[in-house]
Amino acid sequence: MKILCLYQNACAEELFFWLREQGQETVLWKEKLDAAWCRKQQFDLAVSYTYRYILSDEQIRALGENVVNLHTSFLPWNRGADPNLWSFLEQTPRGVTLHYINAALDQGNIIAQELVEREAGETLKSSYEALDQAAKRLFQKAFLYYNHWESLRKLPLGKGSYHSLRDGERIKKGMATYDIPVETFLKETQNLLKSVNSPGGGVLSRLIHGLGQARFIQWVGGV
Repeated sequence: MKILCLYQNACAEELFFWLREQGQETVLWKEKLDAAWCRKQQFDLAVSYTYRYILSDEQIRALGENVVNLHTSFLPWNRGADPNLWSFLEQTPRGVTLHYINAALDQGNIIAQELVEREAGETLKSSYEALDQAAKRLFQKAFLYYNHWESLRKLPLGKGSYHSLRDGERIKKGMATYDIPVETFLKETQNLLKSVNSPGGGVLSRLIHGLGQARFIQWVGGV
């Protein structure tokens, strides 16, 4: 097959090199897509992992509507940005998902997904790396059954949760390092976590905005 590999972070290259080793023709791409170019290339499949751009309906159609994404969350929880961080902060199911891409962000039909438990002693950095490896293993297993993806697809159940890039930036700006133990990070944000668990969800990002960055920095990162 001729596969378009959409990505931003270098960690995705390992997966795409694996596809090449399986005898697939791969085209690695980081920039914005042009629909006319996509139609001309006649790709059989497009795989997105860490790609920074949201695909338009026209681009998806130009790719034959056979576009999938690897997301490091257990959808429908933690759609959008920084899913690993938010799975800890909001204590939601944590995992990896392979799903079709449609016009709605991280809401396309699911092909495969797995829960990933947090390991003792993990840091935010090592926990993200664990999700990265789990996502690539999930894709590799699912790719063996590529001819059955259409019959495997299912709708994500429940409302789940969503966070924007801006939500995550409010937190990450106050962090001195990602190499902070998860337990320490959660302990330092325990006052906020109490509010996250209230009905309606989404409270944490509003609290951060209301408290102001200066006070939040005192709680996160120890600076």
